[in-house]
Amino acid sequence: MLQYETVFIADPTYTDEEIDELVKGYEQVIGSAKGKVIKVEKWGKRRLAYPIRRSEEGVYVLLTIECPPSLVKELDRRYRMNDRILRHLVVRVENEAQIGPSPMMKPRPERDEIPAEPLIAL
Repeated sequence: MLQYETVFIADPTYTDEEIDELVKGYEQVIGSAKGKVIKVEKWGKRRLAYPIRRSEEGVYVLLTIECPPSLVKELDRRYRMNDRILRHLVVRVENEAQIGPSPMMKPRPERDEIPAEPLIAL
C-alpha cells in the first residue's frame, strides 16, 4: 500500500466537535477500503491567503494515510461533494511519512525573539 498526505480546509464556522466528526467519517471511509490512518493533525483556524467563498479563514486538517490508490479517487470525490470543505489536496509520499509532528505544529517564535540583523550601509 502507498502512503499519502491529505490536507483539507474546512469552513471556519465548524466547531471542534464537528471537525472531529468529519475526521471520523473520513477515517471510516479509509478503514472500509482496508487502509489505515497513520497520523491526524488539526492545525486549527488560520487566515487564508485569499478569500474562498467569502471566507477569510479556514480550519486546516492534515491526514497521513496508507491506502490503495483506488481510495484516493474516492476521497477526492467525497471532499468535492462536501460543501463545508473549502479546499483539499492529496499527495503521495515518496519516502516514509514523518511520524512526529509536522513543522506546522511546532510553536512559532514571538516577534521579540527573532534576532534582528543590523542594517549595513553601503
